[in-house]
Amino acid sequence: SSSSSSSSSSSGGYSVVTGITGEQVEIQRALEPEALRPQLQRLLDAGIRSIAVVLLHSYTFPDHEAQVGKLAESMGFEQVSLSSALVPMVRAVPRGHTASVDAYLTPCIREYLRVFLAGFDGGLGQVAVSFMQSDGGLTPAERFCGYKAILSGPAGGVVGYALTTSAETDKPVIGFDMGGTSTDVSRYDGAYE
Repeated sequence: SSSSSSSSSSSGGYSVVTGITGEQVEIQRALEPEALRPQLQRLLDAGIRSIAVVLLHSYTFPDHEAQVGKLAESMGFEQVSLSSALVPMVRAVPRGHTASVDAYLTPCIREYLRVFLAGFDGGLGQVAVSFMQSDGGLTPAERFCGYKAILSGPAGGVVGYALTTSAETDKPVIGFDMGGTSTDVSRYDGAYE
């Protein structure tokens, strides 16, 4: 469930809700999404069309991030990446990094895919087009997004050399993938981790 439920309420102007993790969350002041409208409008006026929303306790209580996201979408933001929807983990900084990467890359990936898929004569019809994700798995084009794409190249390298070397040897293999800006080293011993 992406929504939390109230378990007890007001005493002294605050409420307590049960988060999706079962934790009790004390809301000391209700969120006022409309108070964010002027700040969000300044971003839109500056040409910013993508935002990441990261609130400290959204891993257990995502409702406030969802409210901010709904406001941002209604105002015209093209990409709204909610940290709680992407990686509902306790640690706010890595969650924020993930949401920021997603907000930055997803619009670029969508545009790339739009151009790529439109480039086929007669379209692709019923052809299933999949893309490699950072975890080495495949996903349909319509679900491919920024934070799942960032390490898709190295993941594809591991899958590729695992498949090509498994016919030659049953010993562990080390992969060395040197690109223009990074080098990735990996090990495959018959199973993906």
